[in-house]
Amino acid sequence: MKYILFFLYNFGFVLSIYAANPNQTKSESTQCSYFRTGIFENVCKSGHTSKFKRYSNYQIQEYNSMFLKEKIVWTGPCSYKVTLLETNDPEMIDYVGNSIKVKMVKIEKSGYQTIEEGSSGNISTCRETKVGEIQK
Repeated sequence: MKYILFFLYNFGFVLSIYAANPNQTKSESTQCSYFRTGIFENVCKSGHTSKFKRYSNYQIQEYNSMFLKEKIVWTGPCSYKVTLLETNDPEMIDYVGNSIKVKMVKIEKSGYQTIEEGSSGNISTCRETKVGEIQK
């Protein structure tokens, strides 16, 4: 009987936490699926800023008259890998073919923070804000 009361007490406590914080009841998949396509503004801790359009399997990033076209492969509900396909940025041309693993964290209504790991093992973070939808 003690175990049943203990279980019911803890179950009620967990339910009250979720009721007080309804955003936590959304699954990761539901939260992140909104960001799979669209138009985004990107601001990184490194100082890099850009705007990009994300389609279902690639994205095009634009900054200072430069562009990056990246293949995007979703590896989980809130994680993906981007591979640089082409660019007109002379500083990035040697990185064509390289990939970055990205994890979406601190997910909010209009954006999320990223944790990005390059092929060299370097870690960086950015803030991506969805500013529009892509017209079909």
